[in-house]
Amino acid sequence: MRMPSWLGLGIHEERELPLDPGDYKVTPGERWIVTSLKNGETVYSGIGPVEVVRSPAPF
Repeated sequence: MRMPSWLGLGIHEERELPLDPGDYKVTPGERWIVTSLKNGETVYSGIGPVEVVRSPAPF
């Protein structure tokens, strides 16, 4: 998951998520919310924009 950083414009933070990108729903708004479609858990609620992307790392 890629989200803005509090450090400033153009800086992003990334957080590894356990499921595939298609297993999450991103809801934009005043607070952006990322929800797991598997169990309904909110995995992120905060500033946006937020993207759920596949990691380029070969795991």
